Amino acid sequence: MLASESCTWLFVARCSKIETNIVLRNYSFIISYVKIYIYLIALLNFINAQIALPSFHGAHKPHTSVSSSGSQTFSYTGSQQTFTVPSGVTTITIKAWGGQGGMYNSSWGAGKGGYSTGTLNVSSGETLYIYVGGQGNSSGSNVQISGGFNGGGYARGYTNGAYAGSGGGASDVRSSGNALTNRVIVAGGGGGAGGYISYVLNGGYGGGSTGGTGDPWRSNYNGGSGGTQSAGGAQGSNSTYDQDGSLGLGGNQTATRGNWNGSAGGGGYYGGGSGGAVGAGGGGGSGYVGGVSSGSTIAGNASMPDPDGDTMTGREGNGLVIISW
Repeated sequence: MLASESCTWLFVARCSKIETNIVLRNYSFIISYVKIYIYLIALLNFINAQIALPSFHGAHKPHTSVSSSGSQTFSYTGSQQTFTVPSGVTTITIKAWGGQGGMYNSSWGAGKGGYSTGTLNVSSGETLYIYVGGQGNSSGSNVQISGGFNGGGYARGYTNGAYAGSGGGASDVRSSGNALTNRVIVAGGGGGAGGYISYVLNGGYGGGSTGGTGDPWRSNYNGGSGGTQSAGGAQGSNSTYDQDGSLGLGGNQTATRGNWNGSAGGGGYYGGGSGGAVGAGGGGGSGYVGGVSSGSTIAGNASMPDPDGDTMTGREGNGLVIISW
């Protein structure tokens, strides 16, 4: 081997030894650093296990089911309707207007429906039964005319120059069943109106604690009396075709000929009686608030709340029920 080659190999060997020493020293340093890091992690874990650190979770609040406020309006359908109490609701407010009596001429004075309101305690999911009274009917023909839905009495539309109207139906809400005895609030329906020649015979107003009395034809045939809190209104006089009112029902008028056709009574807590003859006015049905708290009932000849937010004297046309919570 030449002297120059020997020097070269000697230089390379020394450089390799130096590099190895550097790498080994760096590796030892890394190993030491890792060991220190592991020792620190273990120490921190040990401290954390021995000390109960405070929790920063928010305080638990019990869940309460509270329904937002709302309302539901029930218009006339001619059949039973239902209302299911929303979740979280324990009290509702009921407003009810009864149906007006029937009349052949729109300018005649069929008895207007009454108004009742009150508060009812309820339970979530409970079903209430809603009956919205229909307006009474009329006809210019010799046919039987049905009463307004929910208690209005029937009558004969026309015989021998005499016109008669049927009774208006009451509006009510029923709880724990749909029988008449389950009613908690009632707005009375008005009595039917009639006419003979130039005479106009108004029906009695519905609602209030006692319904109104229908107009007589002269002094011969009295109109039907209004229903009360304990009995139906009395029938008109001097006729075998008229009837007293009864629980929930206006009196019918069964005449078919000879201008014996008086007007029928309105439905209510107790219905009004039918008129005697010659179109004599039917009595109005009574209102009722005995099943609610903070209740009041207003007769159809007095000022009462209008569903649109104003006031009015009696309810014309079909009845209405509004439930709010």
